[in-house]
Amino acid sequence: MNTIISPYRAPVASLLTLVLLGSSPIAVQAQQAPAPITRPLPAVTSSVQGGFEAATTALRRNQWSEAVRYFTPLVNVDTPEQRAQARFGLALALSQLGEDAKALQALEGTLRDETALGRAVGKLRGNLLLQLADRHLAEKGVLEANPWLAQYERLMDKPSPERYERIRAASDTYTEAAPSLVLRVGVMLPMDGQLGDVGLSILHGLQLGLQEFDGRRGARVELLVMNVGDAAQAAQAAKALGEQNIDVLVGPLLAPAVTEIAETMRAAGVPVLALSNDRSVLGKGVYGLNYLPSEQAKLAARRAVSAGKSRFAVLAPSSAYGSEAAEAFALEAKRLGATVTKTAFFDPKATDVGASIRDIVGTTPGVVPFDALFVPAPAGGMALLRAQLNYYDIDKAGVMLLGTGLWQNNTLLKPGTGMQDAVFAAPPKAFGFEQAYTSAFGGKANALAVVGYDTARILADVAAEKQRTGQQVGQLLQRPEGFYGSGGYFAFDANGLSSRGLDVVRVGGSQFEVVAPALTLAPLTLPQDLQPAGNAGSWNWR
Repeated sequence: MNTIISPYRAPVASLLTLVLLGSSPIAVQAQQAPAPITRPLPAVTSSVQGGFEAATTALRRNQWSEAVRYFTPLVNVDTPEQRAQARFGLALALSQLGEDAKALQALEGTLRDETALGRAVGKLRGNLLLQLADRHLAEKGVLEANPWLAQYERLMDKPSPERYERIRAASDTYTEAAPSLVLRVGVMLPMDGQLGDVGLSILHGLQLGLQEFDGRRGARVELLVMNVGDAAQAAQAAKALGEQNIDVLVGPLLAPAVTEIAETMRAAGVPVLALSNDRSVLGKGVYGLNYLPSEQAKLAARRAVSAGKSRFAVLAPSSAYGSEAAEAFALEAKRLGATVTKTAFFDPKATDVGASIRDIVGTTPGVVPFDALFVPAPAGGMALLRAQLNYYDIDKAGVMLLGTGLWQNNTLLKPGTGMQDAVFAAPPKAFGFEQAYTSAFGGKANALAVVGYDTARILADVAAEKQRTGQQVGQLLQRPEGFYGSGGYFAFDANGLSSRGLDVVRVGGSQFEVVAPALTLAPLTLPQDLQPAGNAGSWNWR
């Protein structure tokens, strides 16, 4: 077993066992997931019923800012039931924007009684208090979380008891004599070769995270790191790690390597936190740490609808990434009531994509049959692609240009690219982490290094909860509230898919502008059976 020497010493509480096995290159792309948005709707009507209808429509379409705008004047209407409905709807919308304290304030004066609305108010109030406690715990510590927990404890309704117990347990103390759980974590990353720098950067992110978070509530994390660059090495590493009785695996990077080890880990009951952004390898105990193109695409569709667009087209590279993004964009657009007029694919190596553009534009001269265009293609080719789009007068038609995190590249800011005002979803910048990384290791962190850092936070939380509850790691990873992230939250579902907090970014004249920042905690789940309808006595999903 060879030891990797890091530029810093981990604290005694961190057990960092670093194992090397072979070498080989790996390829990786970083992607993303979603966050809330805005859309200008028609001016607020003087009619109370019209206001409720507009507000409810905004809620259904995930247009949280517009829902806030419509509900706000309704909180003072004459009818007590309608006032309560408006306050509840306003609180729901504010919570989706991450404004939990304002949402809690919006519920003031709305009583918890035995009506459907009253019970919904009680549940929402309790969940908002837990959301605030969780955020304060992550950002400021136990003492700041306790006042919110104390308010929760006084409520008639105490929803999400497991979440409450987890947050409350953070104030527990352990003596040195207390039993200490060690979470054994296998890690498969390339340590050399073409992607050695990527692998080392992720490993350094993990190490920085453990330096900060390991040892929570008496539980500790041990890393067993293996040099894995391809599927063959992954198979060897899986066998070696299986003999080490690991509790969870982080990695590998590439989809073929994930596929190679998935069944072995599944048979051993070991969840996998894979770094591939290929959703086809996720599920059945394999969870995605990386940013998925489908999540970015859905956010792009929501942003376009929020901007008042309703007729979309998709121009995507003919690749697995492009196909996944295009499909997710179309499904989300349909869910929001928009229309995708045409989807066309192009060869990502081609310099002339005119045929694909003609396919989405149609044959009527001077008529562009869509008002938003989604292009999930790398930033490097966008200047050329934009020039060809303009040949078909798309620039003159005022079409909104949408993309994914592949656009997070300064080449789009160069004069002449024609990309100003284009919008895309991107991972949030974690400036504090980047500074800490440079201080500890020198140089600049790879984009995936912060994923390693946040994974360490997840592992420390899971270790503490496993010690407290005895639950399996797979169960703990699926907690509904997800995990706090330094840039944006993580949340995993039973199918292994992750949703992530993302920024909505606009291409400005000289810099990128964040127009909707990512949430650091997953938003509360909206009730499926209760939505304000505005009519007296009516309170249901219409």
